[in-house]
Amino acid sequence: MNELQQQVEKVRLKNGLTLLFLSIPDSLLCSIHLCLAMGNLFENEKERGLSALLQEAFVKGTLTKDAITFNREIESLGASIESSSNSFVGKIAIEGPNEQIFAILALFFELIKSPALRKEEIEKEKRFLIEQLAALDDDPLKAALLRFKKGFYGTHPYGSSTLGEPDCLKTFTEKKVLDWHRRWYVPNNMVIAVVGNFDLSKMKDVFLHQMGDLIPQEIKSFKEENFYPLSLRIVEQKDIQDNWMVIGYRAPSLFDVRGRIAFELLSNCLGGSMYSRLFLKVREELGLSYQVGSVYVPFIGPSFICAYAGFSYPHFEEIVQILRKEFHNLMFMNSIELEETKNYTLGMYLSRFETVYSLSSMISFFERIGLGWDFPFKYQELIQSMSLEEALSIYNKYEGEGETLGAVVSSRLEK
Repeated sequence: MNELQQQVEKVRLKNGLTLLFLSIPDSLLCSIHLCLAMGNLFENEKERGLSALLQEAFVKGTLTKDAITFNREIESLGASIESSSNSFVGKIAIEGPNEQIFAILALFFELIKSPALRKEEIEKEKRFLIEQLAALDDDPLKAALLRFKKGFYGTHPYGSSTLGEPDCLKTFTEKKVLDWHRRWYVPNNMVIAVVGNFDLSKMKDVFLHQMGDLIPQEIKSFKEENFYPLSLRIVEQKDIQDNWMVIGYRAPSLFDVRGRIAFELLSNCLGGSMYSRLFLKVREELGLSYQVGSVYVPFIGPSFICAYAGFSYPHFEEIVQILRKEFHNLMFMNSIELEETKNYTLGMYLSRFETVYSLSSMISFFERIGLGWDFPFKYQELIQSMSLEEALSIYNKYEGEGETLGAVVSSRLEK
């Protein structure tokens, strides 16, 4: 891993574009990730879903190539391309054979500099996103999580799905999407990582020639904000067979590095594996849930840790009490559990260094949000250096704060 870290070269162009190059001689593929600030965090109440819509429409052709032609050319080079946005970043990822990388880059540059964003494609993607939002409630766990987020965040941007809100999506015009593109796709808002087997000198020259003349603009920066959860309890009946709940609490933000490490370990101890506390207690010992687990979600700003469970309705309040108690019992985590959880966490994390795709994704993301491209390479040491005393001390500052519950239960329950 240290060898990989030493091979990363960072270049910052005069217009603010940041480039990260990692040459891996034995790689057969080359992966390019463009990461930029975008998403829920930067949308007001009338803009919910603009980022998702832009990213869905983005790869549907350029000014000179329609969607079919553009994607056929991508595939003819043995490459694939995808675009997406989440709560606070957007990305374009393209990957293909090393021997075709400069032909692939030509299409990448054309897309970034002159996407078509045609009205018919925008309308098509609006319908797609609205259908996807409707389908979220077809998955009871996703439906419960969505209600948890509403109860936790309220009108904060994180309270909405990353796909947006149907009423907002319906109002978005071609001009609105084009304006959103011009606002975010500027060089000083972009970090591009290239990982694979390539000629480094030639790669630098190509990017300088193709991207060096882009004009920077003023952009919003990531910043922490004062926020406290609404702590609501939202339980909704639906025409479903399965019952699901999500219960959670306030947690450290993405920028709180020590807090983040502690909570990732604690979350994995609580419900991250088949030998976690929740799995052994709720499923194996008591048999009250057929699926149970936990997850820590570090955002920029207000973040949460939550546990989820699928259950039989008569046990609703019993499971709430058990989950609440298990969150409290994390305060009594012992050193053996901590070491086992460290090993599990590292095993899951280190697998991300095995592909050029995940490497380019990681270093571009952490560079863009401000923690630095080298943060992933420090992660192993950060985990190993976390003591039981420090983890519990951090957890004690948050334990039980902002309790929120979201659940969907069957309307077919027998009376």
